[in-house]
Amino acid sequence: MKNKFGSAPNLGIFPRDMREREKFDNEKDAVTVNLSQFSFGLPEIQERFIKNQFSEEEMVKYREYREKWFKSAKNVDPSYGPLAVMCELVSTCNLACSMCYTNTEDFQNSVIGATRMLPWKIVKSVIDECAELGVYSILFSWRGESTLYRQRDEKGNIIDFPYVLNYAKKKGILEVTSLTHGQTIEGDFARRVVEAQPNWINFSIDGLAKEYNKIRTPPAKKKDKSFDAFVKVTNNIKNLVKIKKELGVTKPQIRTNSIFPSIYKNPKEYADFMYDIGVDWVTVNEMLDFRDGDVLDEELMKNWICSYPFQRLTVSANGTILPCTGAHNEEEGLVFGQYYGSPPKKVIENGKLIIKDLKQMNLKEAWNCEKINKVRDAHKNFKRCEINPGCRNCRHGMKHHGVDWVPDEWNIETMSWEGHVWRNG
Repeated sequence: MKNKFGSAPNLGIFPRDMREREKFDNEKDAVTVNLSQFSFGLPEIQERFIKNQFSEEEMVKYREYREKWFKSAKNVDPSYGPLAVMCELVSTCNLACSMCYTNTEDFQNSVIGATRMLPWKIVKSVIDECAELGVYSILFSWRGESTLYRQRDEKGNIIDFPYVLNYAKKKGILEVTSLTHGQTIEGDFARRVVEAQPNWINFSIDGLAKEYNKIRTPPAKKKDKSFDAFVKVTNNIKNLVKIKKELGVTKPQIRTNSIFPSIYKNPKEYADFMYDIGVDWVTVNEMLDFRDGDVLDEELMKNWICSYPFQRLTVSANGTILPCTGAHNEEEGLVFGQYYGSPPKKVIENGKLIIKDLKQMNLKEAWNCEKINKVRDAHKNFKRCEINPGCRNCRHGMKHHGVDWVPDEWNIETMSWEGHVWRNG
């Protein structure tokens, strides 16, 4: 199991999605599905997490969705249409985590550009189209902190994160989810998140108190001795659990996720703590190397096919449509266009304002466009490295070290990856 999945069963960490893996993992080994994320605990925990989200009727649809998820990947066949859409509400964050590639001004100016919150009219159109196309899942996050979302509709009404979740559920999207650092989900905002009834919310919690506070204390609070980010976020989780009990609901299910280096000293203590405060499922990510620059040839998986172009689409906060969340720099080789109605993408390159003239399109058009088909063909023929900039330097296509890998340059005292260059940072 260690060799096949990179998991650490001796620590209680196992591959996720075992139900589907048992059915599909003997098919087309070159295609990997959800390779870098693992379950802290036996498969029964994930199964309970899933069952608490759906009625019996919805569960049938969910099983259909997950079967198509693996089948599309293993058959390298996009015929079902996009099964999931990642809709990035916000591309900025109020934290400055040491392992995050979005921290630098260079990244925000030259990659993200002027539009850092996706206008509500675009979000609404994406949701409406997903409902029309029968998309099973929407994840309202990517590089930024989605709970910071705040826009106005055409009447001037405030549209925020709970409203977006609620709108997507009312449109009939089967699985509505989001990642968050969770430090802003408190008070009435927290109650509205629960009332919106998303399927799950994933809190990024890297380590217990000592480690977490080194990584995820907001810059504005670094000198405030009375502020404890870990206490704040775990109290927010406890409050969500309390609200769910008061309302008699099982959604949203609560996940926590951590990179492994931040918990390698006390992995079981970390998992036990999270489960004890009411977390429904604890997951762990293998550390991926997001340093700037090209991936060395010896680090590449050569005969590897990415599942993403056959399963999903991503809409960034500036409206750019991409095949995956692996295209975190919005690499030119992976940009299909912009969603209809998005403002022009304005970036700063070498100190100059540049307006990117991108073709306007919707999800259906992006799913069938010439460029995405070229991306798919390149993967199917093991020529993905020819997509440069793009798939050639994707960190998901690097050789994997296993979930319990701690890089030699990881400084356990500062919780940072030393020798790292975040773009020009």
